[in-house]
Amino acid sequence: MCELDALPDLPNDYAGCLEGIKSLIASKKGSPSPSQSQESVAPFADLASEFGLECPDQYENDMTQSIEMMRASYQEGMHIYRIELSLDTDSYKRGFDHLIFIGLLAEKAFSCESFFSLESVPTLETFAADTNHVPKMGIVLLTTHSRTEIEENFEYLFDHEYAIKEIESAPEPVTIVKVEETALPKVSAVAKPSPGSDTSALSNGAKSTIRIDTFKLDELFDSVGELVIAQNFIAQNEKIRLIEDESISRTIETLSKITKRIQDRVMSLRMVAIRDTFDKMKRVVRDTSKKTGKELHLNVLGEETEIDKTMIDSLSDPLIHIIRNAIDHGLEANAQERLAAGKKVEGTITLRAYHKSGSIVISVSDDGRGINKEKVLQKAIERGVISGDENLSDSQIFGLIMQPGFSTADAISDLSGRGVGLDVVKTSIEKLRGKIEIESREGEGTTFSMVLPLTLAIIDGMLVQAAGEIYIIPTLSVVESFRPEQDIVHALKEKGEFVSLRGQHLPIIRLSDVFSLRAERIEPWEGILVCVETEAGRIAIMVDELVGRQQVVIKPLGKALAKLKEISGGAILGSGDIALILNVDELRPMIEAPHAGN
Repeated sequence: MCELDALPDLPNDYAGCLEGIKSLIASKKGSPSPSQSQESVAPFADLASEFGLECPDQYENDMTQSIEMMRASYQEGMHIYRIELSLDTDSYKRGFDHLIFIGLLAEKAFSCESFFSLESVPTLETFAADTNHVPKMGIVLLTTHSRTEIEENFEYLFDHEYAIKEIESAPEPVTIVKVEETALPKVSAVAKPSPGSDTSALSNGAKSTIRIDTFKLDELFDSVGELVIAQNFIAQNEKIRLIEDESISRTIETLSKITKRIQDRVMSLRMVAIRDTFDKMKRVVRDTSKKTGKELHLNVLGEETEIDKTMIDSLSDPLIHIIRNAIDHGLEANAQERLAAGKKVEGTITLRAYHKSGSIVISVSDDGRGINKEKVLQKAIERGVISGDENLSDSQIFGLIMQPGFSTADAISDLSGRGVGLDVVKTSIEKLRGKIEIESREGEGTTFSMVLPLTLAIIDGMLVQAAGEIYIIPTLSVVESFRPEQDIVHALKEKGEFVSLRGQHLPIIRLSDVFSLRAERIEPWEGILVCVETEAGRIAIMVDELVGRQQVVIKPLGKALAKLKEISGGAILGSGDIALILNVDELRPMIEAPHAGN
């Protein structure tokens, strides 16, 4: 601390202004008169404590008081919004600062008040003028504009950088949340509608929509895919990386963020809620219930889950068949059978959609009799689907019911048991690059889960290297990856290699053998095995290295390579190289692994 007269070039009225500020703050806080305090000035780092601004509740209290004041000025057709801005530290470099948004909002408001949090502002020694050090700013807005029109002011910010909440006009109990923050005095701005403006048109909050040809939307999506590839190429270019220039690095980082935002927004254009499809299923359930004479109740969950429009059109038929199968096959034949099993007379069918590990899952569950594994095995042996000496897991046994023409129905009806059934569902889902998982407990019920990618144009894949080439394995199929110990790897003459993994013997697939690549042959324990789930069971794909995991844009390979069943498509990497996407269901070894008991 230094004396006031020791500081050079201070304005003549500096001391008076300082005392006035202290008096104003002291009057609001009820603290002792500033004239009793030591007449000194603190460095910039201690200004908050010098001026008495270190009040943990001040930010939240001021926001609450502002909201209450605006409620008092509220008139019909107006809206009160609470807006929180949490701009990234690089926002100034991207051309955004807090005052820009205050000005934009003030032009549309009857009243606009803003509050700043300064808890992270550094000292002058570490202060950077081009870096945003304000962690949070709050704005309270009274306006006739709709929420959509207010959101337009922040369309170039990232989703995590702003939050808008509409406040009810009627007063409601307010809970004060204690936040350890330092706040600046509020900044207020008042604006009036321009003469002749039609406030009634602004207050209706109607959304504007436009119909677009899906072909044009697909073209836009393809163009954005190319943009993503080009951006990855720039970001991963070795020559550009060697340039040690802060402005170039900052520009590339900004380009990456903008590209990711454009990609997310364009993807959202193709996403629609699954509500309409679920509504159609309600009628299917009613009609099937009448035909079978079974009383049941339908539970629908996750109707707001969004899915790619191109996929939704292909889901109706599989869903209809699974629901009919659940009612006809899954639920008990009559009320007496359900009562004997200790269940309610009314059966329950649950239709649910939800997100799981970057995929969308649509499941159909029933509380019926479940799947009889012994009956399924016997039927599969009779039809020659399996030989009878295989050691199959529960999921593999349940998967047998999806073989073409497979049915365990004792009697043929117009709903099921005609040999045209779940194999059609399986084919339809596989065309969407998805898979079906079946869980069942005898006497308790069955769940069919359709696991689908978020979109058909982008795939989440694991990049692996084998024989000097990069391949992509869809993460939807990956179970785990590991480096095996030498004692769990075995080889049989004229049978091939396999690895013992928790009681299962998995065939080892060498990609160099599948694609006839010239490479030095190493032992499995010198490489890495990727365990994947296929329709025929689990296999272990041998690779040299795990490169990483990323989302890639799928590209067709043309008619010539379309005949390769082991490949489902290609993708252009950031380096400009082309990586092939593996179709794991077609990587079947020319061997038969021994049984787990051997």
